[in-house]
Amino acid sequence: MSTERKPYGTFDSKRRLNAPDRRSQILAAAMEVFAEHGFHGTPTRELARRAGVSEGLVFQHFPTKEALISAILDDVGFEDRIQMMEEHLNRMPPREGLLRIAEHLLTNLRDNPTTFRVVFFGLMETPHLAGEFYRKFLSRLLALETRLFERAFAERAAVAVVGGAAPPVDPAIVARSFHGSLMFYNMAGVIVRMEPVPSDPKAMAEAIVNLYLPEVKK
Repeated sequence: MSTERKPYGTFDSKRRLNAPDRRSQILAAAMEVFAEHGFHGTPTRELARRAGVSEGLVFQHFPTKEALISAILDDVGFEDRIQMMEEHLNRMPPREGLLRIAEHLLTNLRDNPTTFRVVFFGLMETPHLAGEFYRKFLSRLLALETRLFERAFAERAAVAVVGGAAPPVDPAIVARSFHGSLMFYNMAGVIVRMEPVPSDPKAMAEAIVNLYLPEVKK
């Protein structure tokens, strides 16, 4: 009896799968191989080998690289995520909402680095899809963060002691700076892997939010 094990990431090409399952199998393989080598550096034959299928079957499901990247973005579910965040975080106290955003992102960076690498590589190679990603997800996230900062600044201004209020700031600029702080850990920790990914997302989230919206001691 043979005890040889299949290499990690390969699939049993002899197992008969229906079309949706085969498509999912190719996507799973794509996530692994693209995270390692990027889209540009991965020939179709390597993706097919990793998925345990023929190149022809890969092209049957995904006739172009853009179609494959688009499928990966859909599979990650960014639109569902931002809709859920908009529905729930808009009703929270502003500081709590910002903490939730930061902790959610940092936790996913720590637990799912492959997803972030693949999405980054895919968007860099497809400007059209990058524009769609900005319109459908990132712009909505920035708008949510802007609204939370706007509410926080308004609430604090309303209770500020006369003569002690801070000068007005643009919530949209603060939101982008806040998001850039989070994205640093994506770029340095996940994409180029030169910095450690935060091991304690909750503590890191609070440290970042405190830079922009320090907790008010009661």
